[in-house]
Amino acid sequence: MKNNVRIILLVFWIIVIFVLTGYPSLKTPEIKEFPVDKLYHFFIFFILGILEYRILKTYLFFLFGCSVVIIAELQQLLIPGRNFEILDMFAGVIGLLIAYIIFKWRSTLKNEVSKT
Repeated sequence: MKNNVRIILLVFWIIVIFVLTGYPSLKTPEIKEFPVDKLYHFFIFFILGILEYRILKTYLFFLFGCSVVIIAELQQLLIPGRNFEILDMFAGVIGLLIAYIIFKWRSTLKNEVSKT
């Protein structure tokens, strides 16, 4: 995929993140004793990690990704019906980290196979 297309997809996904996390009174389905909203945070930031992996170097990947996580959660302080939660930020960072680990592992495997 061309870098320009990757950048456009990344920007589009960041807009989606801010729309979803900034939507007033957005309710997630509830399952007893299971924080479904944390799963949503994990997945939206996992996708962010996938989109930014090939564009940014490692330190920028985490700096940029964590900045989006923090800003998306901080905006909820200003939105009626939304709540700021540290665990949502934690779920977002874990999503980024898992995306990074998967792609790094995949890249390492690909390099090992090409050497043989």
